[in-house]
Amino acid sequence: MPRRLISLWIMIVTLLLAGCAGVPQEPEIVKETDPVAEAERLLASGAFAEAAAAFNDLAKQASGAQQTNFLLRTAAALARDTRIHKSRQILETIQPDSRNREQLFLLHLTEAHIALSERRPQDVLHILEQTPPQRVRPFYLADYRQLRAAAYTMLGNRIDTAHELVERETHLQNPGLIEANQRAIWEALAMLNERSLAQMRMATGKNVLGGWMELVQISKAYQLKPEILNRRVEEWRQSYPEHPAQESILKGLLERRQQDILTPHRIAVLLPFDSRFGQAAEAVRDGIIAAYFARSRQHEQRIRFYDTGADQQSALAAYRQAIAEQSDFIIGPLNKESIEHVLAEEELATPLLALNYIHEQNVPEQLFQFGLSPEEEARQVAERTWLDGHVNSVALIPGGSWGERVYTAFQQRWEQLGGKVIETQQYNAERQDFSGPIQDLLNITESQRRARGMRLLLDRDIKFEPRRRKDLDFIFLAAYPRQARQIRPQLKFYHASDVPVYATSHVFTGSLNQERDRDMDGLIFGDMPWVLAGSTTHRGLRPQIEQYISQAGNSLQRLYALGIDAYSIISALNTLKAYPYERYDGETGSLSLDPMQRIKRQLTWVKFRSGRPVALDEGL
Repeated sequence: MPRRLISLWIMIVTLLLAGCAGVPQEPEIVKETDPVAEAERLLASGAFAEAAAAFNDLAKQASGAQQTNFLLRTAAALARDTRIHKSRQILETIQPDSRNREQLFLLHLTEAHIALSERRPQDVLHILEQTPPQRVRPFYLADYRQLRAAAYTMLGNRIDTAHELVERETHLQNPGLIEANQRAIWEALAMLNERSLAQMRMATGKNVLGGWMELVQISKAYQLKPEILNRRVEEWRQSYPEHPAQESILKGLLERRQQDILTPHRIAVLLPFDSRFGQAAEAVRDGIIAAYFARSRQHEQRIRFYDTGADQQSALAAYRQAIAEQSDFIIGPLNKESIEHVLAEEELATPLLALNYIHEQNVPEQLFQFGLSPEEEARQVAERTWLDGHVNSVALIPGGSWGERVYTAFQQRWEQLGGKVIETQQYNAERQDFSGPIQDLLNITESQRRARGMRLLLDRDIKFEPRRRKDLDFIFLAAYPRQARQIRPQLKFYHASDVPVYATSHVFTGSLNQERDRDMDGLIFGDMPWVLAGSTTHRGLRPQIEQYISQAGNSLQRLYALGIDAYSIISALNTLKAYPYERYDGETGSLSLDPMQRIKRQLTWVKFRSGRPVALDEGL
């Protein structure tokens, strides 16, 4: 497993699974003078290889119970450094003293480190379910809490993650670890929307965790209103005078100013109305308009739409016209080719939020990128399934360029994480019967071939029940609703009803149809809050503008939501850029900004139950 992924867990950033949103970096600090404390600091900060070497050196210099303790810590660090076999070898050489409670506790910690590295979060919690013995060293207790927090993160339980991290901090003394721990608390809670935080805070009460929840809730509610934010943070300080939140975090909230909020007066929107993407352009346009009338407080703000047409030159002409008319912010273009052509011909002097992602690494400082990428969703499927503890996958994809793109994105990310794709089959999306590729995927065809061979060899009829392959952990499915409704029952028919099936949002129309979607029960997929408004606690703008949603917005819901967020997030761009741990609760997902200024969406994970999507993770 790549070390950067384990570091992601150790800092308890968002799971889930992703993959890949900003990881809080531990500030540079002076090394500990105590070699044991320094080795523990290395382990706690995710420097697992260095920690293993440090503990191993200490073990060589020690004897008796102390040497056993250091060997146990060496095994723990090796496990987290993905050298699990070596870790187990060390454990086989150790005979812990059953009378030494601290030593037995260290053994449990090591077993939990192995379970976490093998992505068995329930086993981590089971191993560590007993209360730690009294008079155990603080860094062992901090490790205990960190392991439990990491397990809860993998399970998607962000409140329990934050609770464990709050408890962990009571055992920390190193300033750098304390600061990183508080960033991790913030990131765990920031994944919850404002409504969930408000509800859970009432149940939590006015303690340290409740204080963190209230502070994150305040930052979300007044993210774009610095004056009110400053006042509310000061009020929070008075309500929680003994709260351990570091001054650096509070300062980051109190220093925000209204002039830091991006408030363009003339917004140009470049969309391909006169092209084969015309309907998509209309849905995005209508979403922008809806957000403008629902949220705009800038009475002098103006939005003008420009048609980029069907070719790159038309897109460039529209861009130049928008600049000539003194636009101070631009949304669009929508297609990659048009974006790349504009960037190749023009030096961006005006901020531009492209509605797609391009592959170039050296992008202009004024360029932001935001889109609904099926490839990005496929990568999030890989990250989610990896955190769910799977290793071996099979993939069922449609023939054609879309299926190839989605599969390639999934495969690359899956193998990068350490997973294996042991079988891939393509199906013809135009057909109704997908039994052929499904049987090949599950090795049913091979099972039937062996049965025919036995009949010929024995020259008599024999009883035979086809058996599917047993070496797969899950199925990655790339499909649209019509195909998914057929494929899921056929997978069950061929003895794969117990195999988890993961998919992108494309399997769901976005409209509830329990009678038709019941056939997809058990299928897991990620989607956006706008589409899943009836399945989660997120409400956003939908109740406010439901009756005004246009025909294009109803037929192309996800693009409509993209339009809403493309307009709404403009004001938050500077904040997200200045504070990488911040998130914006959008209609398309929990949004953050990566170092390349690409807006990353964290999907909401759901499973079909009785024909309707139900949230998998708590607090969504």
